Amino acid sequence: MANKSLLIEKSKSTDLGQIFSIYQLAKKELDRIGIFQWTDDYPTISIIEADINKSVLYTLKHENEIIGAVNINEEQDSEYKTIDWEFDDKKVLVIHRLVVNPEKQGNGYAKQLMDFAEDFAVNNDYSSIRLDVYSKNEKAVKIYKKRDYFIRGNVYFHERQYPFYCMEKEVRK
Repeated sequence: MANKSLLIEKSKSTDLGQIFSIYQLAKKELDRIGIFQWTDDYPTISIIEADINKSVLYTLKHENEIIGAVNINEEQDSEYKTIDWEFDDKKVLVIHRLVVNPEKQGNGYAKQLMDFAEDFAVNNDYSSIRLDVYSKNEKAVKIYKKRDYFIRGNVYFHERQYPFYCMEKEVRK
């Protein structure tokens, strides 16, 4: 995907340091504003490296600068089994670890990463898209609701005080 000198492509192992530093900056910013969504144990550099090695992490770049990243795959956390999803499990795309460098936020980059993920779902015949979002990250919840994602239930993850909303959107061609 190219748009005004922006490119979304599969992450490369040479991108690891730059990508992980964006996750660290984002965690620091979230903590600063009282949203304790990510912990020291998540996401780790080994998790991001595994995403790259599995070819499921995509980066948004402007020239050689990485602005953000998103993991899209079919892996659903075990906690998802407790959710009463509306759409069947035949072919579901799951969005994980969407991040935009805090210094670049507010420029529509998260929207571009989400557009990419949703186009990927359409072009690869997925029936729905699922994700989870920290309930205290009201800005992110609002963004997903505006994109027609619906809350289907809550799950709790280790070391987080508040639940994550499990959200789902039907893929329409």
